[in-house]
Amino acid sequence: MPLIEPMTPAFASYLSDESRTQGQAEYIAFPRSEEEIAQVLCWCAQHGVPVTAQGGMTGLAGGASPQGGLALNLSRMDRILGLRRDSGGTWLLRVQPGVRLLQVRKALKEKSFQISQWDEASVAALRDFRPGEAFFSPDPTETTASIGGMAACNASGARSYLYGATRTKIHALRVVLTDGSVTALERGVHRARGREALLPLTDGSARRVLLPEFETPPIKDAGFYLRRDMDLVDLFMGSQGLFGIISELELELTPSPALLWGVTAFLPDHAAALRYVRALKGQEGAPLPDRPAAIEFFDRRALRLVEEQKAETPAFRQLQELPEDYNCAVYAEFNPRDPALFLPTLSSLSDTLRRLGGDPERTWVARNERELEKLLFFRHTVPETIDLIVEKNRKNDPCITILSTDMAVDDAHFETLFHRYERDLDACNMPCLLFGHIGENHVHPNLLARTREEWERGHRLFEEWAAFVASMGGTITAEHGAGKIKRKLEAIMMGPEKMAQLWELKRQLDPQLLLGPGNVLTEVEQ
Repeated sequence: MPLIEPMTPAFASYLSDESRTQGQAEYIAFPRSEEEIAQVLCWCAQHGVPVTAQGGMTGLAGGASPQGGLALNLSRMDRILGLRRDSGGTWLLRVQPGVRLLQVRKALKEKSFQISQWDEASVAALRDFRPGEAFFSPDPTETTASIGGMAACNASGARSYLYGATRTKIHALRVVLTDGSVTALERGVHRARGREALLPLTDGSARRVLLPEFETPPIKDAGFYLRRDMDLVDLFMGSQGLFGIISELELELTPSPALLWGVTAFLPDHAAALRYVRALKGQEGAPLPDRPAAIEFFDRRALRLVEEQKAETPAFRQLQELPEDYNCAVYAEFNPRDPALFLPTLSSLSDTLRRLGGDPERTWVARNERELEKLLFFRHTVPETIDLIVEKNRKNDPCITILSTDMAVDDAHFETLFHRYERDLDACNMPCLLFGHIGENHVHPNLLARTREEWERGHRLFEEWAAFVASMGGTITAEHGAGKIKRKLEAIMMGPEKMAQLWELKRQLDPQLLLGPGNVLTEVEQ
């Protein structure tokens, strides 16, 4: 069929995502509409061809790298379809799945929309929308991520500490199932009854699905979301393209804050940093006047790595100079809607820092968006530096990929996990660092393997951590999903019984097991 093309060298860039996982496929398709997605899926079902959904190709778990069959690339479904305001005054933006996060942010900030195909109600609503009055709050590090991909992996980012992950900001969606049928779901309208879910189809019928008996952990998680009586929109959040292909989404927008400001504090040791984080979260001492939007941690190795990279990378030379006697750093961002909260919060942080051995005079403070960009540039330099080093180490052996964990636990268990990371990193005998979203108990140990032996040893250590996290009721998919890279860790976390229930759920929605070959569940049936 015309929509489906043979995979040729011209499409080689669609065989690998940001994780550097190299895939292969026989076909590729670039649909532009829901109808074309349905046509492709029906053809694949008829011919038994597996399907891998792709968006911005920015994932770090290999989910968009196809493992045979057809690459269904949604990047050309990149239109913003409409705008409305609900009865409570919340703005809702309707988009196709290939729209990029950066595109949404720019359109909302500048009120710059292509409206030639909008309906009259959307055009009327746009007249009342003020530039920048609301934004889409999920903030993965890579702003070229597609909105559909963000939903499929329940992407989060630093600011999910305050605003929540993508799942909480999807009001409605449309999903094409493997037989070409379409389910349209709206949050608060379509819910499961206990474990029974009836997915309404646009032809007037419904698909009955029996949900697994277990529930996923109530913590930050990019994987499956399962609850009794759950909202059915959430069934497809974090499902990583295994249950259906998202063809349209309606995003819930958040009112823009009055101020954007941030503080990077340098602490004498990890013990002081953990106490500072507890103070930021209101778990130690009096709660802050304003709740942080983000809380990020950087150990000494991460800071030193960036300092060393400055000499090799001209773009990094604009970074601020670090204090001479630093040990680790904690970045906190605040997005107050009330400007009066700024000074009391800053004063409270200064008192806390002094008590813990920090120095407010050597703390970086950003009081506006321009200054904040400098602090965010420093934060994003850490993963960028890791990417550069991994790419260099791949010259030693092409098997080498990013070795970064994505695990999280609840508040009660976090410091136990943190100290386990400290112990194992000190003993691993290879370059490593620890940084990340400490506010949500989710930091990233990174191992910078230089050889195949170190890379294999790193994976064995990840398996040990996965079992440890599972024993505390945590998750191994806090932010990036399992994709292909973390399949084994997912199996360790879930165990055979839960894994069997997930397989049964998939069979009900994808009887031929065509969607997402190699992702999470589909390489070898459990």
